[in-house]
Amino acid sequence: MEKGLATNILTLKPATLQDRRNIYIWLAHSNLTRDMLGTPNFPEIPIPTWEEFNEDYKAYYFDGSRPLKGQCFIITLNGEELGQINHNEIDPITQSTEIDIWMADLKFTGKGFGGEALRLLCEYLNQNFGCNTIYIAPSKRNLKAIRAYTKAGFNETKNLPINFVPDYEDSVIMVKKLL
Repeated sequence: MEKGLATNILTLKPATLQDRRNIYIWLAHSNLTRDMLGTPNFPEIPIPTWEEFNEDYKAYYFDGSRPLKGQCFIITLNGEELGQINHNEIDPITQSTEIDIWMADLKFTGKGFGGEALRLLCEYLNQNFGCNTIYIAPSKRNLKAIRAYTKAGFNETKNLPINFVPDYEDSVIMVKKLL
């Protein structure tokens, strides 16, 4: 997937190490941060420092060297960067992985771009790595995200993946099953 994966709506472009800083800014310092991290809405989930982000999102997320461990992609529309989507380590036994997504700016939300990116990444993971179970775990407080994930084919589940540690005390574990 060197050139990216595209639909008639948007493209997922593999992120590079040069994209790492922007992806961090979108997470930790955008007008959407309050909907995911930190005070006032998420005081128990502090905004990560640059160093903490780099510890979680290692270089292989950005250089494509270890796609089975995880990889980030930039969501683009006509060349404009809308946000990022990534998958974490793929479990070869359960053929599953967890994904995460965040947009770069509030103006890109509510237009279906996130849902389209989720469908596209799930399809890619299924076709290229045999992943048939994809998890995402938003906070129960993030109602917009839950609605978007539901529209993209995710359903709430009580079955936690093995070794899964949710980010939020009120995480809603959602799963999408693919054939």
